[in-house]
Amino acid sequence: MYKKLLTLTFVAASLAACGDDKPKQNVQLSCKDPAVLQNVRTLMQDSIKQKARHYSQNDNRQYVDADKVIAAGSELDIKLENAAATNETHPVCSAQLNVTVPYQVLQTAYNNAPLIYGQQDMNSILQRHTGSGKTAYNGSGVFSQTLRYKAIPGEGGVSISLVDDLNNTADAVSALLLPYGVKNHVLINGKPVSKEEALKQLRSEVKDADEQQPSPFERDPQSILEDNSASSVFDFSDHQQPAETISPADTHNTPGLSAAELDQARNNYDAADGEINRIWNNMDQTVRKELVDEQRDWINQKNNSCRRAAARAGDPQQAEYLQLQCSTRMTRERIQYLKGYSIQ
Repeated sequence: MYKKLLTLTFVAASLAACGDDKPKQNVQLSCKDPAVLQNVRTLMQDSIKQKARHYSQNDNRQYVDADKVIAAGSELDIKLENAAATNETHPVCSAQLNVTVPYQVLQTAYNNAPLIYGQQDMNSILQRHTGSGKTAYNGSGVFSQTLRYKAIPGEGGVSISLVDDLNNTADAVSALLLPYGVKNHVLINGKPVSKEEALKQLRSEVKDADEQQPSPFERDPQSILEDNSASSVFDFSDHQQPAETISPADTHNTPGLSAAELDQARNNYDAADGEINRIWNNMDQTVRKELVDEQRDWINQKNNSCRRAAARAGDPQQAEYLQLQCSTRMTRERIQYLKGYSIQ
């Protein structure tokens, strides 16, 4: 009798143990569900829209039509390839995200790039926007990144959440599309100019500056910085020199140029100079270090170009006015370029 009780107890315990040992249920993922691609496409286009609006609202020159950039964003060829669940403790989906810019948009963007980014190489700018290796750019309009996400089916449809964000890819694509949005006519010195003419003028100024480039032995980088008030952002010395100007005489003797116009030109330059200082001071310190040599070259180019512009004047007042206009325009262009390092 005692043995039977022990046997029954053992059997009952075994059955109870078996009842507690429920099979583990793995989460089923719908990695290839079409809703995933639609979700990614919507996020990408919304990000481009936000960045285009922000840039357009803060562009003093008003060169960019945000709607053109947004329209180009809707034409992107966005694909998720090789989507599959990963073999991890907590499986997620992984796919290759490829964003291809249409050829016509790409060609126009590269052609217009000098109006937004000056003489900087477009591919170099885009590479800086891709971040620390998360996004790759092939130099021909294709951006790619590995994208991990969760796509869990449910009664109300597939629930989608991204493990990796799209920020770097969206930043890089937006940086490429901004030049595409340049308007057909832009204002230069208060006058409407066709986009083609603006590009022609810009290339001509760069050519003139190259021809007038002084020998590196004539002036050292420190003196170049000291000749421009915007260089105070570098803080390389304790004594900063004021911006170089040409001493004015009696402005009333200058035909076609009023004292009010000259004062306005000075105010415009002061505003641009203050803005570039503010942007530089708010820039990441690592980025500033990388840009120091480049900024020196830009200051040198600006001084040479604007002195050449002033040399065409017939009197000191016109010379100062032309130099201020040139300096203001080039400083505003540089401002837009520096903003390109952190498009938001």
